[in-house]
Amino acid sequence: MFELILVVAACIGMSRVAEEDQKSGFMWGGITLILCIVSMALIPLPFLRILLAGVATFILMVVTSKN
Repeated sequence: MFELILVVAACIGMSRVAEEDQKSGFMWGGITLILCIVSMALIPLPFLRILLAGVATFILMVVTSKN
């Protein structure tokens, strides 16, 4: 249950960061949600997978904003 709360917090956090950077918050929140769901299927460590999905989304957003 706590992991689902962390997924929601990660999605909301990334959407806020994206909106602050003048990007689509809905899109980046959705990408975060997809990465969290995929990481739940692939990574066995409960809280590490949410952290990795959030960091991966943030890095992806930074890389795409450079171009």
